[in-house]
Amino acid sequence: METLKRVPEPTTLIIREEIIRNSKRADLFTRALAGDLGEKAKVQRMRFATKHPLAYAMTPLIRNMVPLQGNYERLEPANTNEDLSDAQRNADSIKALAYFLGADLVGICEAEPWMFYSHEAQQGKPIEPSHKHCIVMLLDQGFETMEGASGDDWISGAQSMRGYMRGAFIAGVMGAHLRRLGFSSRAHTNAESDILHIPATLLAGLGELSRIGELVLNPFIGPRSKSVLLTTDLPLAFDQPIDFGLQSVCNMCLKCARECPCNAIPFGPKVMFNGYEIWKPDVEKCGKYRLTNMKGSACGRCMKTCPYNREDLVESARLLELSIQVPSARRALIDYDDQIGAGMRNSVKRWWFDLEIVNGVCVSPSGVNERDLDLDRTHKLAQNQKLAFYPPHLQPSAQTTISSTVPIDREAGLHAYANAEKPSQAKKRKKH
Repeated sequence: METLKRVPEPTTLIIREEIIRNSKRADLFTRALAGDLGEKAKVQRMRFATKHPLAYAMTPLIRNMVPLQGNYERLEPANTNEDLSDAQRNADSIKALAYFLGADLVGICEAEPWMFYSHEAQQGKPIEPSHKHCIVMLLDQGFETMEGASGDDWISGAQSMRGYMRGAFIAGVMGAHLRRLGFSSRAHTNAESDILHIPATLLAGLGELSRIGELVLNPFIGPRSKSVLLTTDLPLAFDQPIDFGLQSVCNMCLKCARECPCNAIPFGPKVMFNGYEIWKPDVEKCGKYRLTNMKGSACGRCMKTCPYNREDLVESARLLELSIQVPSARRALIDYDDQIGAGMRNSVKRWWFDLEIVNGVCVSPSGVNERDLDLDRTHKLAQNQKLAFYPPHLQPSAQTTISSTVPIDREAGLHAYANAEKPSQAKKRKKH
């Protein structure tokens, strides 16, 4: 990470003063649980994370770590004579600890108020932004297993849960350590988080926002990461965002959009959404597919087929360096990725059984997704692609709890996307 170009602001526009904080109730999987996406999605949401036996085994551990994530109270410090006022020394030490415990990549950013959720989902209780410092850790889901999978078959959910479980453990241990030193600290995991992971990962310099949309892509492990955050009042030096040329590459490369099973990733340009410049995916399409995928557990086709999803090899490092240092080579590198069949399943790497948990019983599933690349999908899908998005005014209100159903208004979402502001317009408006 030390070799990458650092920049004062992310490579995608963020207009902080225009961002409206959403309630956790607006999270798509929470909306599914409340019935907003229909009955089928609601039923499948109840078993979504536990469809495969390995995920079924890991999920209780993740949930049982939630009470250990900590809170925003300060404890009396343990007896120590060490001066912990040096923000840079603290940052170096906390990163070393994170790597020792098993994090793959670590960055630190300011926990700005707009990055926090506004309200809890269960009772509508307001969330007050508290900690000023945010430690962001990425966990690699693993190239080996992903290479053998289609991305939306039966191992995909377990890959996610393994990353989330490791992250919850690491952040939990680090938070407990800092609290014993007298610093308020709280872990934010996939099971319980008060802060949005995407902007934190972006500002902590661990990646750029990709065409996949709601995913910050790291140049060394691509999109196949899971994040965990630890906020604290321990003084910490912040990292700057990075620029490794991803906006240019994603502008040319349509591979994730082409290979998306539900045509949820845009083929078109970036738009403005709630203050962010983003290739905004249709989260309703994506969420419904992931929840109701009956031939696998969840979906990670975009991660599987992305050209940055490479093995940790000397050749991979060479290609990455070439794409960063020689912008004119990027188009050829994108085409080369398809030419060598990157994103195809490698049957040699397939080690797992296709099994499904149904009503607490492990059975053979009725089918399995066995996808490989489809180079002809772009024309078919891009021509009539219709995407919807749901800005804050189309989300459940802050006072809405999970006990109430608020059906998604897709027509309004389609209209909102079709009339979205262009980033160039937002930049021009911002200047004035």
